[in-house]
Amino acid sequence: MLPRTKTQRPAAVALILLGLAARAEAEQTAASRLAPLPLDPNAVTVSGLSSGGAMAVQFHTAHSTLVHGVAVVAAPPYYCAEDAIGNALGRCMKNGAAIPVEALLQHADRFAREGSVDPASGMADDRVWLYRGAADPHVHVTVADALERYYRARTRPANLVRIEREGAGHNFPTAAPDASPCAVGEPPYVANCGYDAARALLEHLYGPLGSVPAKANLAALRTFDQRTYAATAGSVSFGDQGWLYVPEGCKEGAATPCRLHVVFHGCKQGATEVGDAFVRRSGYLAAAEAGRVVVLFPQLKPTMQPLNPLGCWDWWGYEGSGYATRNGPQIEVVRAMIDDLMGRARTDAANADRT
Repeated sequence: MLPRTKTQRPAAVALILLGLAARAEAEQTAASRLAPLPLDPNAVTVSGLSSGGAMAVQFHTAHSTLVHGVAVVAAPPYYCAEDAIGNALGRCMKNGAAIPVEALLQHADRFAREGSVDPASGMADDRVWLYRGAADPHVHVTVADALERYYRARTRPANLVRIEREGAGHNFPTAAPDASPCAVGEPPYVANCGYDAARALLEHLYGPLGSVPAKANLAALRTFDQRTYAATAGSVSFGDQGWLYVPEGCKEGAATPCRLHVVFHGCKQGATEVGDAFVRRSGYLAAAEAGRVVVLFPQLKPTMQPLNPLGCWDWWGYEGSGYATRNGPQIEVVRAMIDDLMGRARTDAANADRT
């Protein structure tokens, strides 16, 4: 072997340094991802309010083999906007009389044939909980009617419940006495309606959560880094941090698997606008503690490029035309979070729930 020259030595050192840097970056990326928890793969459900409700419907439709139940508060049916902001602000909110539900069902079926969403058969046995405040000034009753028609075409009638609460506005209903009046819709959009919607929807999706009311353990609420997930999917809409609630009985090493529920916040309801007010005051944490439910709260932020100044979930296409499918950046991000919590290898993630 010939001895290394002076020019070879710096090159070798540079290669070593690059290797060390790559290793350090890989270790940092792994550390910033969610760690696996003991979760039942057949007990994943989602819910959301307003734009978060629209995303819950999109995520359920895109991943119907993974998701086994959905709860929607004041939101339109799948693909209601059909890529047009005019539809989103018009027929999908103020007056849904012209919402073409049959055409939307056909869109979903076409996407399934193309392989960009799961087959509709994955929804057949799913539990569906729908809610709208009767005094909601933003989402007309005909929009709720259209959403109900969409799900009645996909799920068993006995599995669907719809609630229309008199005097309730555009908000998330709770029984908290210190929340805003039920007719009021203002940040953090949590209102005292004498009705614990978080517990009601989780009990519809999972069954009774326990006879003894539980209190939230705020020490079990922790932040996690969303940046790696967003960067991988090419989304600029996520804030730096999201929240994860892990009940005491759901920590690593628990003998019995817990359930996983994903909550999509509404416009102006994310961390940038209200901090953790919605997460803490909505009632999800106490209900989750009672029912051994891990709750994931992904967080969006307002952006000007793309134009999303209110921090809404993408249900009309501001992050690309595939927003309502498995290829949508925001859906990809949340799916990756779920896969990590489930302990699924990323190389197998796309087909993990179909095996």
